[in-house]
Amino acid sequence: MATTAPSYDVDFYSDDFIRDPHPHYEKMRALGPVVYLPRHDNYALPRYAEVAAALRNHEQFCSGNGVAADEFGCEYLQGNTVASDPPRHTALRGAMAPPLFPGALEKIRPRVIKVATDLIDDLIKRDVFDTPTDLSRHLPFTIVRDMVGLPDHGQDQMQKWAAAAFDVLGCQNERGKAAVKIIEESRRFIEGNVNRDSVRPGSWTSRILDLVDAGDLDPALAPFAMRDYINPSLDSTISATSGLIWQLSQHPEEWQRLRDNPVLVRNAVNEAVRLTSPARSFTRQSTSDVEIAGVIIPAGSRIQMMWGSANRDERAFDNPDKFDITRDPKAHLGFGSGIHMCVGMHLAQLEMMTLIEAMIPRIARIECDTPEVALNNTIYSYSSLKTRFVAEKESRPDIVVETPEQRNELRQMRVSARAQAATDILEFTLEPTDGQPLPVAEPGAHIDLFIRDGLVRQYSLTGEMSEGTYRIAVQLEPESRGGSRAIFDTAQVGREIMVGGPRNGFPLATHSGPVHLFSGGIGLTPIYSMALAMHHAGHDFVWHLSARNRSRAAFLDEIMALPFADKICLRFDDETSDQPDLAGVIAQLKPSDNIYLCGPLGYMDFVVSMAKQAGLKDEHIHLEHFGAEIDSTGDPFEVYLAKSDKTLHVAPTDTILDALNNVGIPVSTACQNGVCGSCLTTVLEGQPDHRDLVQTDAEKAKNDRITVCCSRSKTKLLILDL
Repeated sequence: MATTAPSYDVDFYSDDFIRDPHPHYEKMRALGPVVYLPRHDNYALPRYAEVAAALRNHEQFCSGNGVAADEFGCEYLQGNTVASDPPRHTALRGAMAPPLFPGALEKIRPRVIKVATDLIDDLIKRDVFDTPTDLSRHLPFTIVRDMVGLPDHGQDQMQKWAAAAFDVLGCQNERGKAAVKIIEESRRFIEGNVNRDSVRPGSWTSRILDLVDAGDLDPALAPFAMRDYINPSLDSTISATSGLIWQLSQHPEEWQRLRDNPVLVRNAVNEAVRLTSPARSFTRQSTSDVEIAGVIIPAGSRIQMMWGSANRDERAFDNPDKFDITRDPKAHLGFGSGIHMCVGMHLAQLEMMTLIEAMIPRIARIECDTPEVALNNTIYSYSSLKTRFVAEKESRPDIVVETPEQRNELRQMRVSARAQAATDILEFTLEPTDGQPLPVAEPGAHIDLFIRDGLVRQYSLTGEMSEGTYRIAVQLEPESRGGSRAIFDTAQVGREIMVGGPRNGFPLATHSGPVHLFSGGIGLTPIYSMALAMHHAGHDFVWHLSARNRSRAAFLDEIMALPFADKICLRFDDETSDQPDLAGVIAQLKPSDNIYLCGPLGYMDFVVSMAKQAGLKDEHIHLEHFGAEIDSTGDPFEVYLAKSDKTLHVAPTDTILDALNNVGIPVSTACQNGVCGSCLTTVLEGQPDHRDLVQTDAEKAKNDRITVCCSRSKTKLLILDL
């Protein structure tokens, strides 16, 4: 039998409510899972479980008819990223998201670190500063403003425009009405001043124009994408950062715990987002009658998704009002959930984490006066928070929360030389733009080339290792998905490109006995550096170099002019005379010999099979795949995302990664060929069809992780921890 939702007669957008919302939230949660707000003719979900479920059910709780609390706000801002549903939402998010993925943000990490470090050093020297103005807004306005790339006037007005949009997304009280004029100003500016000549080249806004020019984005959606870069980039991050500083000042024991164990910095940031809940609430509209705990919410109703209340629900969090940096950093709803999860959350986390990492070695104690709450209809933030940093008396080294390998540190490099290495193979020499020595690379190491946002490829370093330059060879793949073709087309001499690494998953060990090097085609790139290293070390080795023909063997003239050319055995598919049989050579190997192998999949399978027949154990067979021939197609199947409570269909020619990208769920990727392992995801149920080349046979047998970029499922349903 249906029951009536209890009423809570309060103005959710009044000054008094905004200044002190938490007592109201507590009363609303006590009333039940559904509450009616007669002042706004809205229903409200104040508890965690109901908000989380509704956010993940965009079919029944839609955003496409607007997300404000009243009809005007819904219609006025309808159609932007937060106020749209698929397919419009998919197109907008697909256009906006790539520069905000974790891998793409690595390009700006070095600058973020420098700006954050300089800022904290400056604030320590002041007696008192205002956190919202002097600290929280500094990184967004220094970094994000340039990345958005609007003309100068637009950059100066970004925060005002963003705050106005959040006022209208509440209701049309005096703040909401005043905000409309400001939004009109922003629309006129973007429509009249943003064009190819006025935006910063390489910026996020420039990228939107590129997508339109390429036919990948409807021109009518471009202004929405440009405006939507502004809002989440500023107010919500500024709010969460100020909330973090306030919480750390009020919990000195947590600040000390964080200083003693900096690995908790991500937890601290997310705990501040939970407690602050920068966006208090957006609404959804019910597409049909909805029953929640016996209450029937009629179709077409406005329903408040009350993040600010849900994130302090005592049913979901122990001691929910306490700042506790040991909590699960993924449990809160401060970044939303489902397909509308905050597109800028990785950027916000990067900015906040970097600030705290800069503070830890420098600041012993944080002191704050009582904050003044800013009056905005949607964003909970501080207008003022007077703060003092008490400096650490003894200097401590800057912290490294993650290793360079974990964080894939990047540096800007320049193409200093480009030449033909063989048919369909180009060689590139890269040099640092800052003139500083490069990280030492060992034979077998590779680097990541960040070709453009969302397109990252890995290439082995080749030839002599140097502190001054990196050298790679790139083969144009007939079925290229964008990587090799983009490099061939754009990597001209003088072009700057972001480079990650070097990292080495194919190291050359020290051996007492002879070593046999095997390379097929472009697989010679890491083997070439190994041969040089072994020659310099005076170690006994033989290099078996295979290719289709001489014209397709990179660096052939250069290699055969080396002083150890007599140790190189050439084999070409179109030449049969005087070539030792490869199978016969491998059959003569001793079980104690070591082989290093890189090349096409069929070639490598053959060499490994023959080597094992000769008695070599796995520990004597050293491999590197480059994964160009992985087939990721197959029968269709379903993927259920346990954390998102969402089921995705994976078509025969799609990958799991494609399906995830279609609904805006980001997963870190690099190679997209099952080689790097960056997209390995936990499997909860089902049997993966492993197509990757990064996991060992023993790891694959566990069936507890899958590379979503290329692997499929042997069962009709695969359940992932996403």
